[in-house]
Amino acid sequence: MVGRGSSASASTVSYRAAIVIHLASEALPVLPQAWVDQVADGGLIVAPLPIAAVSNMTVVATIRVSGGEPVVEAVATGGYIEASVLPKPDLDLPGRLHTGARTTLERLLQAAHTEPYGGGEVDWPSWRTFAATLADDRLTMAGLTPNLWAIGHTAATTAAVIQQDGTILADRPNSPPLTILHGWLKQWEQAGRPAPETYTPALVRADEGYGGWDLRLSR
Repeated sequence: MVGRGSSASASTVSYRAAIVIHLASEALPVLPQAWVDQVADGGLIVAPLPIAAVSNMTVVATIRVSGGEPVVEAVATGGYIEASVLPKPDLDLPGRLHTGARTTLERLLQAAHTEPYGGGEVDWPSWRTFAATLADDRLTMAGLTPNLWAIGHTAATTAAVIQQDGTILADRPNSPPLTILHGWLKQWEQAGRPAPETYTPALVRADEGYGGWDLRLSR
């Protein structure tokens, strides 16, 4: 399967294995029911799936279909390149931003406070996965510098993130999101910087409108 491949009128052929390559303009929010329906009993699906409702928060999941039900056998670091109708100078960054995201981005680009992370080099796959499992609706992913992602926390008028190079940026030194980000980083260090493969994956039935499963990771 290439792209969404999630049409309910999909082929009647049952595949023993399906490697799904996203070429869509946005991530699929779920593992679609149609994918499961197209895989023979005992067959495998290998696909990048979101672990949080934030850009670039994905893992590659290996899923076995048994008795019509999907079960995750393994997850690994990986994702997809988000397509865009306009040229993208950086293929890793989202092709479009909603108004709130643009406001946050502008706030961070004018960050009045920067500091180096004191915990050493940031293991990005570990930190990204840990942050996703926090399930915080203020979790933010941003691209402020070419080839560097940043993860952090945003509020209505404040924001703070840590970049892949270990630089922490915030709108001001006493920013509430900065305090929250420091707390998250402390929790991550105390957890031993867990690798994505060490989390327990589970597929949870999504809201009725989607017709599929959400991927969740826990420890």
